Amino acid sequence: MTLVAHSYFLAVRAVRESLRQPGVEFGNIFIPLFFFAVIIGSVSNVAKSAFGVDNFIAFQVPVAVLQAVAGAASVSGIAMVTDIERGYFDKLLLTPTSRWSIITGRMLADFIRGALFTLLVLAIGLGVGSGLATGVAGGAMVVLVGALFAGGFSGIGIAIALRTGSAQAAQAGFLLFFPLLFLAPAFAPLSIYDPWLRFIAELNPVTYILRGLRVLMLEGWDWEQIGYMFAAAGGFALVTSTMAVFTLRRRAG
Repeated sequence: MTLVAHSYFLAVRAVRESLRQPGVEFGNIFIPLFFFAVIIGSVSNVAKSAFGVDNFIAFQVPVAVLQAVAGAASVSGIAMVTDIERGYFDKLLLTPTSRWSIITGRMLADFIRGALFTLLVLAIGLGVGSGLATGVAGGAMVVLVGALFAGGFSGIGIAIALRTGSAQAAQAGFLLFFPLLFLAPAFAPLSIYDPWLRFIAELNPVTYILRGLRVLMLEGWDWEQIGYMFAAAGGFALVTSTMAVFTLRRRAG
């Protein structure tokens, strides 16, 4: 119970940090929406004839969701470095605060922010005609998976921050998102990929997250693909949080 309570209060603190810096959040949402608009404007008219996608807007909403939540979650690494440099991190270690809550509080805050970012992107997608084959319940799943991916992705920045204490290194952690995205079927179906790229994509957890989100957006309740989606998002979060825990133990001693 102590871990839960401490995580909650540290998450509230992290969310308040975001509210005090709305300009940062604007940038995190503007860039994904900009790419979303440009890609739809340049590809949607040929998507059906080129690779058989009738509703390219719905096909691209999951990409915009993951890009938005990853950008938002990458801020946590920089915030952790700030806490280290200002001595707040060391003060937490001297208090009865659960050490694990230093990580889980940040990840919980990014889970919340990820849910809000996903909801916003989904609303915009629906506004421009994406549709949602699974209705309100499917929309709730999209928001949940976006939030889970945000919480998981924040673990990367947190781990780098705790290991290096460098804001530049923590910020560079966001660059890891681009291989994850571009080595997945982000802009075209996996079926048209060259064999070598398809092989890499099938090892990429983002592939299964995108596929599950697209099933919810375009097709309906394919529980096998939805199960793979949650397994990939949950497994990704487990790996990154484990990385963060090991680096915390190393820094805290």
